[in-house]
Amino acid sequence: MSHPAGNGEAAAALREHDAVADALVEIPPDGTEPVVHLVPDPNGAPMLHRAVAIEAAGRLGALAWHEPADDLRVAGLNRSETDFLHREIFLDNAYFRHGIVLPGDAVVVDAGANIGMFTLYAARHRPATRFVAIEPVAELAAAVAVNAELYGLDVTVVESGLGSAVGEMDFTFYPRNSVMSGAHADAEEDLRSLHSYLLTGAGDDNGDGLDRLATDRLAVEHRRIPVTTLAEVAAEHGLDRIDLLKIDVEKAEAEVLEGIDSTLWEGIRQIVMEVHDTGGRLASVVASLERKGFTVSHEQDPRLTGTPCVNVFARRPDGPTRMTPARATATGPTLRRLEAELRDLLARRVPGLAPPRRFVLACGLDGIAARSTTVAHGAVPHTARTDVFTRLWAGIFGPEAVRPDADFFDLGGDSLTAMRLLVQLEEELGEDALEPDMIFTTSTFAELAAAVQASGHDPSLADRPV
Repeated sequence: MSHPAGNGEAAAALREHDAVADALVEIPPDGTEPVVHLVPDPNGAPMLHRAVAIEAAGRLGALAWHEPADDLRVAGLNRSETDFLHREIFLDNAYFRHGIVLPGDAVVVDAGANIGMFTLYAARHRPATRFVAIEPVAELAAAVAVNAELYGLDVTVVESGLGSAVGEMDFTFYPRNSVMSGAHADAEEDLRSLHSYLLTGAGDDNGDGLDRLATDRLAVEHRRIPVTTLAEVAAEHGLDRIDLLKIDVEKAEAEVLEGIDSTLWEGIRQIVMEVHDTGGRLASVVASLERKGFTVSHEQDPRLTGTPCVNVFARRPDGPTRMTPARATATGPTLRRLEAELRDLLARRVPGLAPPRRFVLACGLDGIAARSTTVAHGAVPHTARTDVFTRLWAGIFGPEAVRPDADFFDLGGDSLTAMRLLVQLEEELGEDALEPDMIFTTSTFAELAAAVQASGHDPSLADRPV
């Protein structure tokens, strides 16, 4: 059994790891799973060290850290979108296809940057790239800046929309599904597109549950945003060439291209863009690019079948077609990778210590032991409502996943799993037993159980459906 004396021994073992500058192992009085507090080493874990500094300085704001892979940590608005962007850009390589490559000293413009995931991926191929990231949503522009700082990249963030002329425009922002936000958003069309995407690979239509999940993801905020042109951006930031222009602006691609003057067109070597093929838009864009001297290809992601989204790839015919690997910049481990290594280290060096409940990053250790833990890691009260939630959670993820800090997404949950859980909850506890957005913002078992408990009274036998 764990005991307080194991604290110092375990901390000393943890400090032997190159990524750990200091550690504190907080063991509860009852000897249950400890909580490990870590101070990242600036040399062994430079990325985690910067992450802690960013958070301590208050620059993380309303964003949250997500780790969609063992080698990637990013700041984003919600976990599901971060996972989607990582899959599309990193795993599926949606952009570097059809001969699109980068030179060693590339200049890249990321128009419609969202949280900067494309910028991060391009920087892996070419760390010395100069980026100009254009994003009209303040929260997303802040994420681009944080992620650039996290990885030490040369990124200029322009918080603006893009169009054919300088001015202002109305903008539809979907906070829970920001990738579909835009000046030309159409609620009904966007709902159909999201519904179609969520159904891909599901095998059947789950009716009301899917409709409610999609509708919740498209809760809307209307904003007024400034608009500039690519010609203005290039002039302001001294861009005489653009090796790659990436455009993802949700139905405003034609206006963005109209905002490029003749001088800038001569300096653009490659373009990758998402086109919404409605009203002949794809054919028009392809013809326009071919008239400018580009070789053009296009394809559709199989998961987006049933939506109008098509990816277009345009390159100058005299450009390079191969990209030699660049030396990767050392960033050190992500927290999830470090945690796995430290669990193994503790199991070998301090076998009497219970497996840690969680690992927490910190700038320093003063006063940490006195802090209280949040509901996310505390005990889940046994009530009729939480018992129902516990049973359904265990039915999806297994009984071993019933623990306070178990994370819905770390367990393999996705939008379809969320839909299944919501439908089952509402069948037993009634409508609004759990707001769909809760799964994508507060995704641990304890937090979700608390939300289920707070959403209504404990149903009596008479209240339950027969």
